[in-house]
Amino acid sequence: MRFLILSFLAVLAFIPDDADAIAANMSEDEQKQREFLDNLFRNYDSRIRPNFNGPPVEVITDIFVGSIDTVQETTMSYTMDIFMRQQWNDPRLSFTEYNKTVTVHTKLLGLMWFPDLFFANEKRAYQHDVTTDNKLLRLYPNGDILYSVRLSLTLTCMMNLQKFPMDHQQCGAQLESYGFTTEDLIFIWRDENPIQLAEDLALPQFDIAGTRTLSCMKTYNTGNYTCVEGRFILARQMGYYMIQTYIPSMLIVILSWVSFWISADSSPARVALGITTVLTMTTQSSGANETLPKVSYVKAIDIWMAVCLIFVFAALVEFAAANYLSRRMKEEEKHKKLRQGRKPNGESQTLLEMKQISTFVCSESQPSVSTTTVQGTSAKKLDKDKEKVQRIDHISRVVFPMAFLFFNIVYWSMYMTYYIREESD
Repeated sequence: MRFLILSFLAVLAFIPDDADAIAANMSEDEQKQREFLDNLFRNYDSRIRPNFNGPPVEVITDIFVGSIDTVQETTMSYTMDIFMRQQWNDPRLSFTEYNKTVTVHTKLLGLMWFPDLFFANEKRAYQHDVTTDNKLLRLYPNGDILYSVRLSLTLTCMMNLQKFPMDHQQCGAQLESYGFTTEDLIFIWRDENPIQLAEDLALPQFDIAGTRTLSCMKTYNTGNYTCVEGRFILARQMGYYMIQTYIPSMLIVILSWVSFWISADSSPARVALGITTVLTMTTQSSGANETLPKVSYVKAIDIWMAVCLIFVFAALVEFAAANYLSRRMKEEEKHKKLRQGRKPNGESQTLLEMKQISTFVCSESQPSVSTTTVQGTSAKKLDKDKEKVQRIDHISRVVFPMAFLFFNIVYWSMYMTYYIREESD
């Protein structure tokens, strides 16, 4: 028994451990790099920031924007896919074994200190991990560290829609430190191309007019925190709204003017046309605001739709006025005829009969012109009344188009001047 135990221990003594087995299978370059990393992190403490009790760590940031998917006015947000890069210096990680940068696995992030950056205006975000974590970590001989990660972000973008749809919006991304104050950490933008855009970057309703970078230091009860912001200047494209809103509403207003060429006596035709155009404009106005938030101020598209609705409604009111005047004149003419044919008061039946006989005798002796004169006068009066009614329609045929043309000149000159000025700035 004792012999068996001694034999087993002798065999174990000749079995190498895992580390020795791995080292034996490594090439010389691999062993050198392994020793390099082991020595680099041997006395490293990731709990302590670089330059502890010294000047704050400067983190140089830049962003590459791969895509901007959606800009939502209703939720005041936008979504984009970016590569976020940070670069800082940690003297503890400087080395002389290599004269070039060393790209290492991102698992080393768990062994080293790195900035606690977060997006202050973030709603939702996630890191990409297909087919592996989309991260990059590089070490420089002088101690510089480059860290890059791919993110998809949904960020808030508070929009001012007073000039909608001829507006420009500035949507930003705020990069802020969560735990380190300005005494320990400072974010700064890279001097050259801090915000890079993909060559094929395009949005369905906006043009990217430019980008801006600025500082946005935050002050809380716990101290002052570093913050940098990158803004995207978005110019809204007018094509969709011209086709779907402005041109149809303009045609509806012009259609309402057709009633001015229809006779005032044709009430069913003019009423049907007027009510149809009013209801169509109301529906058009509701559809134009479906994709917009319920804001308390007046937008440019609200002014357009309101004025178009007023013009359409005014055309219906014009018909009502012309029709009322026509009926009133007819009723006055009818009452006048009844008054002329009514029996005079205070005259006896005998006297009335004598007048009728006298009239009969006179009519036998000479030709009567009284009846013809009365009928002619009545016809002339009726023609004058019709001309008064028609004059309203004739005036409306000129006043309505001229007023709408004047409104268009004022509206488009004012808002397009703003749109062009913002685009040039």
